[in-house]
Amino acid sequence: MSFLIDFPNCYVCRSIELEIILNDEFGPMTMCGECGYSWIATFADVSTDIPQYLAS
Repeated sequence: MSFLIDFPNCYVCRSIELEIILNDEFGPMTMCGECGYSWIATFADVSTDIPQYLAS
C-alpha cells in the first residue's frame, strides 16, 4: 500500500523551503525561503504529520 505525502508548498513559486515566522500583527505566518512570499499560517502548515513508519 502506498501513501501520498503532501508537503506544504509556496502558493507563488511552489517551493517547499518554508519557515514559520512570528508577526506582531498577524501571529504565526508561513514564509517562503525562495521568493519571500508570506501568508498567515494554517494548522496544516504548523503541524506536518508524517506517519511513524515513514519516520524510522
